Amino acid sequence: MKNIIIYGDGIIGKLAAIVLSDYFDVYLISRKKYINSNIEENRYFSINLLSKFMFMKYGLWDLIKQNEIIAYNEIITWHESLNEDVIFKSSDICFDHLAYVINEKVIRKALDIIFKTKSNVFHLDIDDEDKAKSLKSEFLINSSYLKNDITNYDKFNFEKIDYGQKAIVMNLVCDSDIKKSIALQRFDKGQIQGLLPISKNQYNLIWSADTSIINTVMKHDDNKLLKILNNHFEEKIGKVIALSSRSIFPLLGFNAKKYFVDNSILIGGAAHSVHPMAGLGLNMGIQDIYTLNRLFKNKDTIKSTLRIYEKSCVKDNTIFFKTINSLIGFYTGVKIPDLLR
Repeated sequence: MKNIIIYGDGIIGKLAAIVLSDYFDVYLISRKKYINSNIEENRYFSINLLSKFMFMKYGLWDLIKQNEIIAYNEIITWHESLNEDVIFKSSDICFDHLAYVINEKVIRKALDIIFKTKSNVFHLDIDDEDKAKSLKSEFLINSSYLKNDITNYDKFNFEKIDYGQKAIVMNLVCDSDIKKSIALQRFDKGQIQGLLPISKNQYNLIWSADTSIINTVMKHDDNKLLKILNNHFEEKIGKVIALSSRSIFPLLGFNAKKYFVDNSILIGGAAHSVHPMAGLGLNMGIQDIYTLNRLFKNKDTIKSTLRIYEKSCVKDNTIFFKTINSLIGFYTGVKIPDLLR
């Protein structure tokens, strides 16, 4: 089999290696050590239906324990200045569930198990990069966004947006059992708070807001923060009685206008990053892999396959990127009339 090289051993890099091992010998190169285990512990992904299909197809779903998957079939959203909730239901699209909440650490563990079963997938450390470069590879894949590590970075022509926001991630413990089949999202001027159910009495909170708001929130002790969160959510989820540690990160959006340059392609976080309000980040990366796999099944030439991949991803991901950016301004901006919202 011919060789390909994938840079980045995160979720997208490892899943791409597993999927593409059907067509190539794959050399996966670590780009950096995964440093912040606290973020990994607190980060949960909302896995959509296409991502679930990919997890099932490649054996991950069966490795994840059922009590580690929280399915939800309803999303309740509301805006503080409006009087009416907007509710999305899985029954509206004729499915049992809208999405599935899974911890990042659980996904990584399942990937590692499948990864080790692939005899033609080889994991190289950054120190082995010279060995990888000596291989004759058909093309290279960049799966994580590290500017200095992407060859001919400027040629990929990135569109960027600084949201002027940061996000806090933490877990909330409630005083009573929650409705595990319901996710929630609260909008207010300058901020969005999303709640994903993660156990019988816990939610994972992703709180994105203007940097000034988040900087103020981070100065609060737990008692002050509990008071704020109960003011926002007690009516809908009951009383919040405890908080986990907090993780914080800046929110920057970017989207590549080209995906195939000089025998290198981009997938996942190397190509795009969107605001977390829609929970699409990881799912967009998995869709990139799905697209690439579907095209290689056609047994066309590699270059023509990669050109079609580029055209498809640029079209789909640009729509996601622009739509989400527009919605953020629409629901959190201070100049939009409430009647229009």
